[in-house]
Amino acid sequence: MGAVEQIPHIIDDLYAGALDEAAWRRAIAAIINLVSGSAALIFGFNPKTHRILRDENHQFDPGVLAAYRSHFASIDIRMDPGLQFAIGDAMFEHKLVPVRDWKGSEIYNDLLLPGDSPWVLAFWLHKAPDKVVLVSIQGSRHRGPYDESDGERIKPLIPHLRRALEIKDRLEQAHIHCDTLGRGLDSLSFAVLVLDVGGHILEVSTVAAELMRADCGVRRNPDGTLWLREPAGKALNLWIKDRLPPAANSDGLLHVPRPLMRPLSVMVTRLPDVSPSWFSSGPPGWMLLLFDPDRQLAVSTELIAHDLGLSAREAEVAALLVSDYDIKAAAQRLNISVHTTRTHLKTIFSKTGSRSQVELIRKISRGPAGIQVHSDR
Repeated sequence: MGAVEQIPHIIDDLYAGALDEAAWRRAIAAIINLVSGSAALIFGFNPKTHRILRDENHQFDPGVLAAYRSHFASIDIRMDPGLQFAIGDAMFEHKLVPVRDWKGSEIYNDLLLPGDSPWVLAFWLHKAPDKVVLVSIQGSRHRGPYDESDGERIKPLIPHLRRALEIKDRLEQAHIHCDTLGRGLDSLSFAVLVLDVGGHILEVSTVAAELMRADCGVRRNPDGTLWLREPAGKALNLWIKDRLPPAANSDGLLHVPRPLMRPLSVMVTRLPDVSPSWFSSGPPGWMLLLFDPDRQLAVSTELIAHDLGLSAREAEVAALLVSDYDIKAAAQRLNISVHTTRTHLKTIFSKTGSRSQVELIRKISRGPAGIQVHSDR
């Protein structure tokens, strides 16, 4: 297949490469072959300091690249002259520096010549004051220096390479943002579920998955919708159907009963309308925050112990008091006597300088455990 016939296939692979790494690698390899190159590099670097911010290696010697990154990039005599060229203009040594200067340079003699990559054909893909992006195709000693005819072969592909790299970058950034958000949600003490407009589950945080596995009145139906133990399930279905909270839930909360445990509280929030996607399931329609008072109590206990310097048992007593338990109920919950509970409370007062339960609760509420306290007894 001739160079002209290869162009459409390379373009197809460049755009496919936004999602398919194999197609991306195949496209860059084909670009290298168009000019009988030996390797290619894509660099993002600071044009003022020459510091490399990111690089992508295609068939280039990793050791040579590491040396270039750590030392030779800062003394590359081609860099500053190259910055005078526009995006899409072909650059090679004969256009950048005198041949005598190039063959006498440190980077040529100490790095590229021993690494058998002394020649380059390069194009800017992006230029901004704080970041520039360059694609360079390396040439071996046997291949010899590049010229304008080589640049003309590659030039039709540069707009597509730029656009495909931009799409690839945006998808990668979106993935990073989603991953960061997901990690943040998984670190919360409460559960998060996202449903589509019809009530089908789209996203589940780690805590939500744990609740669903523990049979806490929350699970996934066979059709992918969310099931809540009644009467919360019926209320949620009505909410989704009418897109308004039922009269009995005007406060925006549902309560899921649990045998021998305090109920889950579910905050239901309708998400802004978005256009449906072409191929995936329905767009996000609802976000549910599920608060488990027992789980929050455990988190509050750890925070109270760390913040006030209490023992694990003392922190449990304090957390129960903040969660609206009285002395008797706290003793029953911890399976200890009321007398023992009062003894723990006296020790807590002594360690925290508190003179009453009200003062203790105030002190805890002002600390890091305060945001975790959820009085839903």
